[in-house]
Amino acid sequence: MAVSDETRTIAQPHSTVLRRSDQRDLTQIARLVEQLAVTAIVVGLPLQMDGVEGNSAKEARDFGAAVAQATGVGVTFLDERLTTKQAERHLIAGGASRARRREVGDQVAATLILQQALAGEGRPI
Repeated sequence: MAVSDETRTIAQPHSTVLRRSDQRDLTQIARLVEQLAVTAIVVGLPLQMDGVEGNSAKEARDFGAAVAQATGVGVTFLDERLTTKQAERHLIAGGASRARRREVGDQVAATLILQQALAGEGRPI
């Protein structure tokens, strides 16, 4: 997960939600949304390289809809293609160890997705 500053200018890593069960995950996310006073949620949409939505994208859309219902906050989807690779390159350039990259890679990818949304660079899908 990533969050922005109050001015919605800068994205920063926050935490990782380890997927266990939908109910537990949704409860944890709803708690964080309340604690952080979140007003909008961006979910990465894993499109195939040709831009087509496959099974992973359907699962992301279903989960995003469940998050919206559990939190009462609107969810926007943003193309997340190549963000994991970008995050990996960013962490390597910063000298992060392989273990550190595994630990925070998802947070960095989430930060990249959110920063794109904040900058208006990503096209909501």
